[in-house]
Amino acid sequence: MQDYIELNIKDKMYPNKLRQIKNVPKKLYIRGNYELLKSTGIAIVGSRDCTSYGFKQAYEFAKELSKKGICIISGLAEGIDTASHLGGMHQIGRTIAVLGSGLNKISPEENKILSQSILKNDGLIVTEYGTYGEIDSKNFPKRNRIMSGLSDGVLIIEARNRSGTLITARYAKEQEKKIFCLPGNIDIKNSSGTNELLKVNAKLVTNINGILEEITNKQYATKNEPEINIEYKKVYDAITKFPININEIYKKVDIPMSEVNQIITMLEIDGLIKSLPNNEYVKE
Repeated sequence: MQDYIELNIKDKMYPNKLRQIKNVPKKLYIRGNYELLKSTGIAIVGSRDCTSYGFKQAYEFAKELSKKGICIISGLAEGIDTASHLGGMHQIGRTIAVLGSGLNKISPEENKILSQSILKNDGLIVTEYGTYGEIDSKNFPKRNRIMSGLSDGVLIIEARNRSGTLITARYAKEQEKKIFCLPGNIDIKNSSGTNELLKVNAKLVTNINGILEEITNKQYATKNEPEINIEYKKVYDAITKFPININEIYKKVDIPMSEVNQIITMLEIDGLIKSLPNNEYVKE
């Protein structure tokens, strides 16, 4: 039995955000918590050879954003990517790693353990290069469009001029995503790219508040959540827009199965969820 899911653009699970970008990935190969594909997310990117300051800030921003339920998206590279995944994967928002190689071809080699930790902590790994797509430097700039595409905004911690990080910023601008930057020391090469972005179209941030103001307004301005009986809310929240089996719902809510069945029946009567074959349910 395969431990990954293969998605094409016609699949219901295929993320709508990616359907909107240029050069849409024809297929995605995912391993882990696929529900993160529809979450509000921030891509955090930056230099591989980051400073200790950059590493610390990436970790702290990821941790604090994740506490607010924001999914942290990055590329599993050294430096800023690693710090971002570490900061986000133990918190509410979780983390998504977008690869430039196959699911079983983790690069760099030393981040294999990190990739395993991401999965153990309910995170997700995504690639368009199958399961054994070879590690090719040409693929890494291409995967950046997926990182920005899955996100609601991109936070750039450190970047040199003409770096891969600035390719992500270019994709983000093309996709009409918000771009955020930390100000950097003008004497450090790793700040040259971010400082240039701040002159043009990026928003300067020194804490998560500016990011949350931008992306939560976008996320919730038209959102109209139904009123849910407090006794039913735990079960309702466990059900998503993607099919989920009743046994998985039961595992999530830690409520006796007989009560889960009763609550599901009431949610169906209220028109809040819909039953599917094989004891699966989705939100209406």
